[in-house]
Amino acid sequence: MLFWIPPPEPQVHDEFGHLLVGDTLAAGRLANPPHPMARHLETLYVLQQPSYASIYPIGQGLALAAGQVLAGHPWVGILLSVGLMSGAITWMLLRCLPAAWAAVGGLIAASAYGLHYDWINSFWGGALCACAGALFFGALCRLRTAPSALMGGVAGAAWSLIWLIRPFESILLFLFGWVCLALLAKRSLRARRRWLAAAVLLLLGQMAGGAVTALHNRQVTGSYTTLPYRLSQQLYGVPQTLLFQAAAPPPPARFAEARQMYEWQRYAKEVSSRELHFRILHVVYVSLKFFAGAWFLAPLAIAFSLSGDRTVLMAIGLMSCAVLAALLYPFFFPHYIAAYACVAVFLVTRGLMALADWKYQGRPVGQFAAALLIVGGIAAGVPVTRSESAVGLDRTTPGAGLRASVEQSLAIQGGRHLVLVRYEPGHSFHDEWVYNAADVDRAAIVWCRSIDPAADAEAVRYFSGRQVWLASVAKDSAKLSLYHSDHAAHAVLAQPRR
Repeated sequence: MLFWIPPPEPQVHDEFGHLLVGDTLAAGRLANPPHPMARHLETLYVLQQPSYASIYPIGQGLALAAGQVLAGHPWVGILLSVGLMSGAITWMLLRCLPAAWAAVGGLIAASAYGLHYDWINSFWGGALCACAGALFFGALCRLRTAPSALMGGVAGAAWSLIWLIRPFESILLFLFGWVCLALLAKRSLRARRRWLAAAVLLLLGQMAGGAVTALHNRQVTGSYTTLPYRLSQQLYGVPQTLLFQAAAPPPPARFAEARQMYEWQRYAKEVSSRELHFRILHVVYVSLKFFAGAWFLAPLAIAFSLSGDRTVLMAIGLMSCAVLAALLYPFFFPHYIAAYACVAVFLVTRGLMALADWKYQGRPVGQFAAALLIVGGIAAGVPVTRSESAVGLDRTTPGAGLRASVEQSLAIQGGRHLVLVRYEPGHSFHDEWVYNAADVDRAAIVWCRSIDPAADAEAVRYFSGRQVWLASVAKDSAKLSLYHSDHAAHAVLAQPRR
């Protein structure tokens, strides 16, 4: 698809966490048994007890598992998600706009969200949630026309997928869906049985999502009601809580990077609570930059002026509620509100429609302007290099990609390897190397945290039969050396990033 840009390499904690979910699902499991060398495998956003599993829900992992099973690479699941997103957004728009303009909206979604940004060039998601959101809103739009058990079921299943990807953000959509259904049913009481069937299918679809979450909780944490997120907060202090909640308590002294991550997130929460006006500006700016960009900012502004269009007003209200809800968490990335991507595309496309209708002295100037924005916006969505295709993920920093370079070098050598990772002073806790496959013992490369000579010797004995390496990771460089029990290492690979 992007033949001039290779598949991305995971870089941030979230990506590795989702990849672990996908690898676990691809193996037919919801969680993995705890590993005997758990203290060497400890890392951020991954639980070691009572199971070895990522803290993330399974939604995004489903796409990665599909890519891994169908084509041998999780990124194929990302590509499939982008294709499904574009189709689902077009399907949603067909109920709100003329067919030609719905097709334009689908092209805008495919280029603006599907090619240029993190939703296709990372593993932390966005496209699958946007697909689910489009199915959810598309089903509700069709229910506005007539009651339908099928559309009720589609809305329920789509909401469950959103729930399995972004649980917090799905709560608002849960309320919105039921309020819409109640108002629509009240408007046409004669079709009471058909509305009841739609409500039952909606409820069953949502209950299925809740049941999957409960089962996943049981496998990962040992309790149907304890979320992996919550257990991670208790053990590691991260992820940090919502702004209106008490801060997560400081974690036990497990490893330095966990404490550093906790302190950083705790500080971010305090700043977000104290300087809410800057927080609002940040969320609005990032949302506009991603969902509209320079090319479609004017059409979006035009859509906001269409006060006589009730559908536009509802869309503006939905996007406003999504942004307000995003303010409750100290951090923000566009994929947090990916379920509303179709709403943003609707507003942009509706603004383009209004612009196309504008004439100056009887001349269709608006049509020319709209065509220019459409062609320019779609063309601008095609990335030239990977560094141009990321929003929120900086893959050009000096330390970015060092782990992937080492992994590729070892893969070329072949055989089985054990890499003991030691962080040098000044190393950033954001650059974590200790992430492993779901089946650690069968992986070609195992990454272990270097603790002390005695503990490291224990790991070497357990993973016997592997070539053992010591990775010394600094702020912007890494050195891979053959590991010896006396720590007299012979340097074989130095990888400063330039």
